[in-house]
Amino acid sequence: MLKNLLRMKHALTEWAIKEGLLDDAQFLSQKEWHDRNEDLHDDALMVMVIDGSGLYSLLNNGCDLTEFDDLIESFGFWYEQGYAWSVGFYPIENYDYSRLTGTYSSKLRDPRWQRKAALVKKEAGYVCQDCGAQERLEAHHCYYTMMSQSCEPWEYPLSALRALCHTCHETRPVPEIRIRAFLARLSQSQLTGLIDGLDNALNRFEANSFIHFIQKATFDKKKMDEALLLLQKNTDLYD
Repeated sequence: MLKNLLRMKHALTEWAIKEGLLDDAQFLSQKEWHDRNEDLHDDALMVMVIDGSGLYSLLNNGCDLTEFDDLIESFGFWYEQGYAWSVGFYPIENYDYSRLTGTYSSKLRDPRWQRKAALVKKEAGYVCQDCGAQERLEAHHCYYTMMSQSCEPWEYPLSALRALCHTCHETRPVPEIRIRAFLARLSQSQLTGLIDGLDNALNRFEANSFIHFIQKATFDKKKMDEALLLLQKNTDLYD
């Protein structure tokens, strides 16, 4: 159980960083929380203090909690918000915390993966998220964690998965591998800067227009002006 708890802590931290929500949030062990002599979360295995973070707004302002709830449940835990600024984590009764030793294919037959895959397809509106096809869908992992984390197939945030038709599921790994190969030329600091830049751009501009703009980026003023016009036009529509 404790190994699951540590994996959940890591996964939740990485998810919150990706979503720009972590800020000053911090996890406290059971002992660290008890040492504070607070009135709530006495039985919690771990407590997350969220004041000063985007998670505070997420949990207190009526936001969609589907991904947050699902990620925690994926590791065999449920949470309870005690104070407005605290979240306690508790074990799901009768949850199987043992590590599966079968093949990857056998793990995909586990009810926990079947539930996760069904939720991915539901969140996608039952259409392929790459081509829009309305046919039988498969849930695709866009990345896997490091071997040291060794997460089970269902222990990923929903945003790490895409609902794809069979054809797209077969072909998508090719550009995913190519982008990883491309990124090998960048340093860690450059990778971090690229992540921040893309996150900012894709939150501000319509994705296809921004990608088109990057493709057309050149010293040719005419081509640059055309790309800028498209970016501005679709950004107005996007707004």
